[in-house]
Formats: sequence, structure tokens, C-alpha cells
Amino acid sequence: MSLPTLNGTARLIDTPELRFSAQGTAVVKVRLAFNARKKDDSGQWVDGDSFFVDGKAFDKHAERIAESLEKGMEVVVSGRLKTDQWTNREGEKRSGPSLLIDSIGPSLRFATARVEKAGAGGGQQAYQQARAQSSREGREDPWATSGAAAGGQAAGAWDSEPPF
Repeated sequence: MSLPTLNGTARLIDTPELRFSAQGTAVVKVRLAFNARKKDDSGQWVDGDSFFVDGKAFDKHAERIAESLEKGMEVVVSGRLKTDQWTNREGEKRSGPSLLIDSIGPSLRFATARVEKAGAGGGQQAYQQARAQSSREGREDPWATSGAAAGGQAAGAWDSEPPF
């Protein structure tokens, strides 16, 4: 059985968060909001229902996403939906949707972009920045970034979020 796919236009509601596993594998998490806009009877744009999902990508793809995209951008994304399951700190079993990102890039509807082909070292800048921040904070394991250091979230804010 294959996973269902999702293709659409979304908005990044947070800056992509790049981390590294203990083995050095890059992992990026992006919060995406899909929303249907339509004109009402008076001709005004109104927001329809929204779908929020965490997107994940790995390795060089993760590094390129972290280096290229930022909070607030409208993106075109394609990926596979899955259900993550985890146990929070209180021992409660939780689950939620996630998107394994196959492809993502800026939407050119209201923006312009300059595309550069990534060579063998593509994404190196994001990798070096994350490693440098871990080093400055006195941690040898860059995966151990605290919520407060990553995106301004308070420590412990990860209790009800799926691991990635």
C-alpha cells in the first residue's frame, strides 16, 4: 500500500528548522498551512478551511530547503502524507499527520526567484550555520538543539509534537 500524495500551494508558517541526527543526517521540519481562498457574494476574498501539517525532508534536500525558504513564503509542494505516532512525556500516545516532502519550491505567483543548480556541496551554508550554532552553545550533539534555541519556542514545547 502506498501513502496518499498531497500536491498544492501552501504558506510556511515558521522558518524551516534544520537539525542533525547523531549520525550527522540533516533533517528539516517545515510548518505548512494549506488554505482555500474564494470570493464571497460581495467580491471580497475570504479564507476557507485550513489544513496545517508538518513537512519533513532529509539529507541534502533538507539543507537546501533550510537555505532557500523562510517564514511567510508561499510554496508549491508535493509529498506523501503519513501518520506519525509517538508518546509524549506524560506517557500519552499521540498521533498526527505529517508530509514527507518530495519537492518544494517558492510559488512565483507573487514573487520572483533566482534558481541556482546545487552542486555536490549544495546546502553547505545551512549545514555550517547549524553546526556553528551548536558549537557556540557548547553542545557536541547538534541534534540536541533546545526548543528555545530553535525558533524561539519555550523549553518543553515539544511535548505534544511528533518527533522528526
